[in-house]
Amino acid sequence: MKRSDQILLRHLTLVVVIKLALISTLWWAFIRDAKVTVDPSVMAAQVSTPASTKQHTTSGETHGQ
Repeated sequence: MKRSDQILLRHLTLVVVIKLALISTLWWAFIRDAKVTVDPSVMAAQVSTPASTKQHTTSGETHGQ
């Protein structure tokens, strides 16, 4: 392996390790304690309702048309 390849490999490894450490720190600081509660009856109603009968709410705008 050439010397320049070894330097490139070392730099890329360092960047990946730094990114993983940063992502882990952000997860630990902001996401670790976030919990989502799911009500089984509401979830069952959502899953069992056919897609064609679900209500979609819109503001009535035509979005530039």
